[in-house]
Parts: sequence; C-alpha cells; structure tokens
Amino acid sequence: MMKLFNSRFELALRVMLILKNSDKITKSEILALDLMSTYGKSCKIANENLHGNNQFDISEVAIRKELIDQAIAYLRLYELVEEFYDSSLGYTYRLTNNGRKIIDQVNNDYSDSYQKTLRKAIELVGKRDDEQLFSMLSKQFGVEVG
Repeated sequence: MMKLFNSRFELALRVMLILKNSDKITKSEILALDLMSTYGKSCKIANENLHGNNQFDISEVAIRKELIDQAIAYLRLYELVEEFYDSSLGYTYRLTNNGRKIIDQVNNDYSDSYQKTLRKAIELVGKRDDEQLFSMLSKQFGVEVG
C-alpha cells in the first residue's frame, strides 16, 4: 500500500506547486517555502495551518528536508523537474514542460489553499539568502531551522 500523506509523492506534488510559482529556486528555498505554506498560520500569512495545529518540532525540518531530496530525485527521474548549476546560488530547480502540464491539471481545495499561502510566503521570503531565510524562519517558529 502506498503511503500518501507525508510521503515522497505528496512532497513531489508540493515541490511542483512551488516550482510552478517560482523559477530557479534552491532546495533550501523549497524547504522554507514548503514549511511556510503548510504552517501559514504559524507564520502569520494565513488563517490556518494546512497540516493542522500542532507543536512544530525541529525534527520535522530534518524529515521534510530528506523527503524533499527524495521528491526532487523522483521528479528528475521522470523528467518533470530540471536541475541547473548556478555559480552564485548552487543547484537550482525548475519545472520541465511536462512537469508544468501535469501540475497545471492539479486543481483541488488543498492545492488552491497551498498556492494562496505560497504566494504570500514567496513575497515574505523575497531575495533573502539562506542564512537570512533560516534566521527568519527560526524566529517565526521559535526553533533553530536550517
């Protein structure tokens, strides 16, 4: 039986939603945007946390980071995401045309809510570097992130 929630598949869909709304993005930015989008209320950018109200735990960051790595590998295997090397940013990711065709078909309440919060998260993140980004998240969640 395939595990759907908190699985590589679920994270792959969320990574694709992030890439649909961003271009040339690093894994650290994907991680930060995913955390902010699922915990929008905790970050004060949404009225609710998509994954419910719970005590955010730093162990979730490590697990989610690992799942994002697996999701990106999965998406690259099926040529839905491309990896590029940028001399100033390191490795960055973007959707392929096939990835865009697939994620454009995903239309449900969860993806709509996720993307609404994601757009606010993207605005909030702006052009921060990794250090500034994780410092901001650490303050939001009250734990050391990154």
